[in-house]
Amino acid sequence: MRGACAGEPFYRELEDKRYCVFHFPGKEKSADFEQALQRKLENKDFNFRGVWFPNKLSFERFEFGTKADFSSANFSAETDFRAATFSAAADFHSATFSAVAVFSGATFSAAADFIGATFSGAAYFFSSATFSAAAYFRAATFSAEAYFSPATFSATADFRYATFSAEADFGYATFSAEADFRYATFSAEASFSSATLADHVRFAGEEKTEVFTDTSRLDLQFARIEKPDRVSFHTLSLRPHWFVNIDARKFGFTNVDWGRPSINEEISRLEKKKISSPHHLLAIACRNLAVNAEENHRYEEASRLRYRAMEARRRESWRGFAPWRLNWWYWLASGYGERVWQAFFVLLGILLLSALLYNQVGFARWEPKLASEGDVVISKRDDIGAPLKFSRALTYSAAVMTFQKPEPRPATTAAQTVVLLETILGPVQAALLALAIRRKFMR
Repeated sequence: MRGACAGEPFYRELEDKRYCVFHFPGKEKSADFEQALQRKLENKDFNFRGVWFPNKLSFERFEFGTKADFSSANFSAETDFRAATFSAAADFHSATFSAVAVFSGATFSAAADFIGATFSGAAYFFSSATFSAAAYFRAATFSAEAYFSPATFSATADFRYATFSAEADFGYATFSAEADFRYATFSAEASFSSATLADHVRFAGEEKTEVFTDTSRLDLQFARIEKPDRVSFHTLSLRPHWFVNIDARKFGFTNVDWGRPSINEEISRLEKKKISSPHHLLAIACRNLAVNAEENHRYEEASRLRYRAMEARRRESWRGFAPWRLNWWYWLASGYGERVWQAFFVLLGILLLSALLYNQVGFARWEPKLASEGDVVISKRDDIGAPLKFSRALTYSAAVMTFQKPEPRPATTAAQTVVLLETILGPVQAALLALAIRRKFMR
């Protein structure tokens, strides 16, 4: 880093190390540092590698005509690069920003390197910044809010392995080329609301690395996705409500865990964001995600998402209790044709309930064989009958359900009604069970 000393003499020693005024890590050098800084700028020397800045630094509207090297620099106070122009490469590799850093409206005409930079102050502003060449924020650490709204990235935006400990706001930002967020971690909201994404957008995690934690969320509402088939999510934990107000049918989802949050929990999150018609929008989002999963042969995932879509609509009114609606009975009978075990147990319930009723109502007894006309006079038709034993009632119920027309015939109106209802409900429920099974293995 001695190249940044610009011929400055020895200034002071600290812990057996000799420093020039630029690299000495102490605020007591402030007056001497300001004089040396002015000399450096007058000579258009923008090599600040490893420099320790003691006071508030303002490069507002400053023009860096040659390469600006701030690699490993330490900004101990507020830093202001507002509307600054970097005509050549801007190198902030491994720099440390200990206070507010403002790059709002800055223009980077060549590569901008913030690889490994540490932002540990109150907030970081790249609002309206323009990156005309590649912008590298790989492994950068943002300990507070990071605002990139509405920054413009004309070339690759590399945020791989970046850490966002607070809100990351990319709302209304423009990504004209690849936006790479693989292995980045978000501890709070990552907002891309109304952003323009023109090319590849990648989010990916690793088995031991959670990109989105329990306290974070992704917001893609109203984003303009020019090539939706180039938006990919790999090895991540996501939530369906993150995809409201965006069409995710063409997105790429690989090894994604949608979790099992309750519908009420997801609706509550949307309401906190003051999103109108949350039930309706969640249903649309789940339906789009289900279409995506089905088209990519992830049938079990599609089944779960279809169920959530229908469930969101059901709970939109009366907290889901609406037996006068057909969809309520559809939910009760088979989980909208998506729950195999629910459909099976309802079918079993129809079988057992019918058997219990057969155990209470009357059936015509077997009519005796008549040998002569005298037997006809003596015999009387049994119009009341007797209930079936429960063991017999079970097999009788199964036979009715499968259209076998078993004997004995129902003798009373009550018995005939039970047989009629089972003849209708049993096969319908069996069809719902078959539908639920098919959707688990759809081809």
